[in-house]
Amino acid sequence: MSETQATTPEGVARTATGEIASQTQTTGTGTTPQTSTTPTETPSLANQSGESLANQKPAADTPAGAPTEYSQFTVPDGYELDAGVAKEATTIFKSMNLNQAQAQQLVDFYTAKTAESANQPYQAWNDMQEQWVKEVKADPVIGPKLNEVKTTIARAIDGLNDPKLAASFREAMDFTGAGNNPAFIKAFYKLAQMVTEGSHVTGTGPSPQGQRRQGETPSAARAMYPNLP
Repeated sequence: MSETQATTPEGVARTATGEIASQTQTTGTGTTPQTSTTPTETPSLANQSGESLANQKPAADTPAGAPTEYSQFTVPDGYELDAGVAKEATTIFKSMNLNQAQAQQLVDFYTAKTAESANQPYQAWNDMQEQWVKEVKADPVIGPKLNEVKTTIARAIDGLNDPKLAASFREAMDFTGAGNNPAFIKAFYKLAQMVTEGSHVTGTGPSPQGQRRQGETPSAARAMYPNLP
């Protein structure tokens, strides 16, 4: 055997020039193509993070743009969205390419702020009424006898002898809140006292008719006939 001749592994054929023949195995009945022993790689159902694709949640839908027509917006109970304002608002929403949910967020903001602004005057009125009531109760003149004051004022109003006028007057005091104002109550109480209570009558001396003044001596005729004019 030549020293340069390569040793042929068992089961591997060579050509006449010494090259390795095609990868086949010789059997007693012929040659069988050699099967590779490297396992075929099977595509994995896991992503790069190792999470199974079957367990992955679908990505959230990207919010769509402005619809052709917005649905009716939701507003708080008792609140009515002005039709003109709603029309102008939807035009702006479309120009900003807002979807229904995004537009509703702006409507919620608008209704909350307008309701707050509308309630401010009423809140200020209520606060003023509460302050007036506290002042009346704390007043040293009318506070201790508040029930008497109210009764006297009520008698004066009823003394108008016009039930319809009296009812309208009471309604006006309640509507405006004037009936709680300390100055109004004090002034009206004094006026009511003048028309509901009798005043002291002062004498001006004896009548010149049939009576003589103190220290005056009657004439003979008046002494005989006291009723003589």
